[in-house]
Amino acid sequence: MTRLRPASLWGAGALAACALALAAGAASAAAPASVPATATAVSTATTASPIASRPTTREAWTARVIVPVHTRSAPRAQARKTSKLEATAPYNRGPHVLLVLAARSTKTGVWYRVLLNKRPNDAAGWVPAEAVQVRKTPYRITVDLSSRTLQLFKAGKAVGRWSVAVGTPTNPTPVGRFAVSEVVRQDNPSGFFGTYIMTLTAHSERLSDFDGGDGRVALHGTNRASLIGQAVSHGCVRLVNAVATRLGRTVPPGAPVDIVR
Repeated sequence: MTRLRPASLWGAGALAACALALAAGAASAAAPASVPATATAVSTATTASPIASRPTTREAWTARVIVPVHTRSAPRAQARKTSKLEATAPYNRGPHVLLVLAARSTKTGVWYRVLLNKRPNDAAGWVPAEAVQVRKTPYRITVDLSSRTLQLFKAGKAVGRWSVAVGTPTNPTPVGRFAVSEVVRQDNPSGFFGTYIMTLTAHSERLSDFDGGDGRVALHGTNRASLIGQAVSHGCVRLVNAVATRLGRTVPPGAPVDIVR
């Protein structure tokens, strides 16, 4: 079984996968339509004012990276570089789509502050509007660890609520504001990860390595539905396959995911 490495030392092999590897496994990236057609696309290349804003309970904005770009510590080209964004996402090389946290109009153009796919879990940076394609989405997910439930919201209205499996006390599911990173349909829907993996910007607080990756956390299906409702994973949120399929076909990359206790 795959070996896990805690934050400070190597540990024993795990009996159940939880935090995902960054290398693509036997999964196939969802088609470009994984950013649902229901999301309204808006080009930002010639926009003088921001068309996006911070997430609200009714809507959020996503930014798909269309050209490689450095994020900056402030909304200006001379600000310190904080990371490099490619047009493909890190897990399965799908579209690189990020949640917009804020927007700013400056003398030199529009900038968006985006939530990054890196540690720490609240890492963010500014990108110029011409480097991204912005879309609006009405979808938002909330995971409540105390009740072990997941809720799906559309335009502020709850449209589904389901039981989930969450991390153990030893390897808890991280808490905070995250976003869907990639939506990956599985080639083997009967496998451990079920029908879909939805990687998150979240990373495990206890595991720095999993199967060669960096301890990324995800929402995913399962072939062990009997464990739903329990605290049994190494940080991921497990769903019955019917729910994983619904979310995978509905919620776009970049949509906000709030995990609370």
